[in-house]
Amino acid sequence: MPLFGKANPPNVDDLEARRDVSGLIKALGYQKDGHVRWAAAKALGRMGDVRATEHLVAVCKDSDEDVRAVAAEALAEIGAPAVERLVVALTDADEYTRKAAATALRKIGDARAVDPLVAALKDASEGVRMLAAEGLGQIGGAAAVEPLSAALKDSNEGVRVRAAEGLGQIGDVRAVVPLIAALEGGDSFVSGAIIGALARVGVPALDLLIAALKDSDRDVSRGAAEALGQISDVGAVEPLIGALSDDDWHVHLVAAETLGKIGDARAVEPLIAAFRDEAEVQHVRKAAVEALGKIGDARAVEPLVATLEDGAGWQRKAAGEALGRIGDARAVGPLIAALKDYWDGRKVAAEALVAIYRSGNLGPGDRALLLAQRGVITEGHSDEFPYDSHEDSGIGVDFPI
Repeated sequence: MPLFGKANPPNVDDLEARRDVSGLIKALGYQKDGHVRWAAAKALGRMGDVRATEHLVAVCKDSDEDVRAVAAEALAEIGAPAVERLVVALTDADEYTRKAAATALRKIGDARAVDPLVAALKDASEGVRMLAAEGLGQIGGAAAVEPLSAALKDSNEGVRVRAAEGLGQIGDVRAVVPLIAALEGGDSFVSGAIIGALARVGVPALDLLIAALKDSDRDVSRGAAEALGQISDVGAVEPLIGALSDDDWHVHLVAAETLGKIGDARAVEPLIAAFRDEAEVQHVRKAAVEALGKIGDARAVEPLVATLEDGAGWQRKAAGEALGRIGDARAVGPLIAALKDYWDGRKVAAEALVAIYRSGNLGPGDRALLLAQRGVITEGHSDEFPYDSHEDSGIGVDFPI
């Protein structure tokens, strides 16, 4: 006999209103309409009755993905009373059931699930391994550090990402060494997760990250510098300054960028030196100028002004951008002179002058001098052709007073 008549599908709302658990459990088996099964599982979750546990686990095999998802949610809402059955389900032959069990156990957060989730890190299904790693990151605590560290070597990228994220959530310093080692290979997706995890560990990771700046593997040293930048702790400043003299220019680049993020004035002179170093690669020198602009120290004004007047095109542009950030009145005259530079250079000079004006740091004389250039700055930009006699006119930078 069918559970329900053909013309009379179960009324889930009525069954829930009457708190008819048995009726709702029967509705889970209504094969003619997936929405009925979905609604019944949802209702059983709201009711949280442990009698539904076994039946909801069975529904985790449903052909409808939405029904499987809501069954997992319902099991999570039943909570602790469902844990023992879910632990068993974590070893079920059906992959969907194992995934649902891992999802529910993570949401319940019961410590009894830790060891089973550790075992699930070796499941044949990468989806189950991902969910196990997520669960351990949330509820595993210290006991999950070693298993998740091992999972950083998993063959699947998604598992490695979730293992790194889990270690970041736990924040145990024991994870720092395996996280740094896992930077090798340069997988950007995984590396991003690892760097985020190292940053979450925070200050306790500083010494090991500083040592990793000298690692022979470029991906490791670069990732360590980026993590230091995210931690943004003043304790990283001196090591990062030292990294400006590393043998690898990629390390110089990340060190300069990171010093700009941290914003400590101790980095000003070393960054000026890096910018002036003609043997240094252009990318590093540009990053040093940008860092000086972010730090905003007045000691950088004179060398930047000198570069604005005598440097190569890219240097003049970078110097102009930094001077606009610093906002020092000493840059007004040189920047006005730069309004006659090539197109990109004069546009940067105009934007820098507007930024300095808005900073409110100008005296009456510099203010008047700058305002006299308003027409030049705001005149619309146009290109003149033909190309063999191409000249630009106007700048077209907005300058509201």
